[in-house]
Amino acid sequence: MKLSEKTRIVVDTNILLDIIFFEDPHVEGLKNALENGQLEAWSCDLIWEEFLDVMRRPAFYKNEETYQKMIEKALKYFQFEVSKIPPSTYKCRDPDDQTFIDLAVIKAPCWLISRDLEVLKLAKKLKLVNVEVTSNKKTKLSLTPPWESLIQIA
Repeated sequence: MKLSEKTRIVVDTNILLDIIFFEDPHVEGLKNALENGQLEAWSCDLIWEEFLDVMRRPAFYKNEETYQKMIEKALKYFQFEVSKIPPSTYKCRDPDDQTFIDLAVIKAPCWLISRDLEVLKLAKKLKLVNVEVTSNKKTKLSLTPPWESLIQIA
């Protein structure tokens, strides 16, 4: 039995900016999958607050109308974890990225998409708990999760 019909993902703020603000062609497949509802994207209050803070910075904030449109677009992509996220045993050297790791661990099996070097360094360890880490630039995100072959048919 499949755990989820959709592949679960957690994306860091830089990847979300690539999708929403920069419209980076490297994440076009990811953006299309989000828009087509093929992915179950997760966020939480701490991650969302960081995104809103970044979007208000002068480099990103153009005007209130554009800001609101980008926020609305991003909100359509995500489901929000409302319960308190327990700290995982996998610690990131960059404390700003710890929340992404903690969320991915409780949403496992899932993909954690980040370009942050400290997150990418944890890829082998996180794989032990069915969190596949990718930058999405080095590898194509497959809509068939790598752990699917491990799931038992009931």
